[in-house]
Amino acid sequence: MIPRPWAVLRDAGIVYGLTFAAGIGMASIGVTLQSNPSSAYVANLLSGALGFLVSGLRATSERVEHLAWVAATLWTCNLLNVALHLQSAASWIHSGLTVIFMAALGGTLSMIRPPRASFHRQR
Repeated sequence: MIPRPWAVLRDAGIVYGLTFAAGIGMASIGVTLQSNPSSAYVANLLSGALGFLVSGLRATSERVEHLAWVAATLWTCNLLNVALHLQSAASWIHSGLTVIFMAALGGTLSMIRPPRASFHRQR
């Protein structure tokens, strides 16, 4: 069962936006995959982990399942890069490992704090 589809889409947008902003920021200071691949990868990884941390902290229950759905949604949304010829299909498939690593890192950090209470009463 998908835990609140709108929350999954919102959180996937947060992660996507943070990684996009980090990519723009890195490119603006001249760090690209061609000039310094390790720095670009670390910036992408940390910005994605930050997004998953925020997503995990916002989750009200079933945090692990929520983060798994966010990761799957994010990875699926990145198909747009393949459609726009910004990324090869093989590269997109390999990016799934990075998304899993981002989710694991951010999700683990979010486990430090217990899930926040839901505003809706369970009946």
